[in-house]
Amino acid sequence: MININYAFILVILNFVLLLIVLNKMLYKPIQKFLIERQKRISTDMDEAQAGREKAKQLVQEKEEELKSSAEEVRKMKQLAQRDAEKKADEIVKLARNQEKKIHKDTAILLEQEKKNAMQEIEKELTTMVSDLSAKFLSKKMNDQKDEELIKNIIEKGDDK
Repeated sequence: MININYAFILVILNFVLLLIVLNKMLYKPIQKFLIERQKRISTDMDEAQAGREKAKQLVQEKEEELKSSAEEVRKMKQLAQRDAEKKADEIVKLARNQEKKIHKDTAILLEQEKKNAMQEIEKELTTMVSDLSAKFLSKKMNDQKDEELIKNIIEKGDDK
């Protein structure tokens, strides 16, 4: 016959009971924790991927802004250079006009000074000739006295 060993049955029952208790107390909470952890990891991975995509998009936008800013700066630089060249041309043109005016004014002034000098010389010559004529007519001198008289008149003319 079969001997029933009650201790063996008790051990099996204890083992089954232990499995049920462990299942309820440890396995299910651990499984729940692992499922939640897997969901958090999945969510974090999705957020990280979305963040990377957003970062790439921001980088691309900033690069486009930088390119457009560089283009704008280049255009502004060209515009400023054109303005500077125009102003330089205007300044050169103005300087040339002033130079022509100064030359013209100087030529007119020199011509006036020349006319004034000629008039003054004519006055002095007229005075000298009339003085010489008066002396010459008032006195009849010999050749030596005539030369002395002319030299004296010339020296007086130089002193004036």
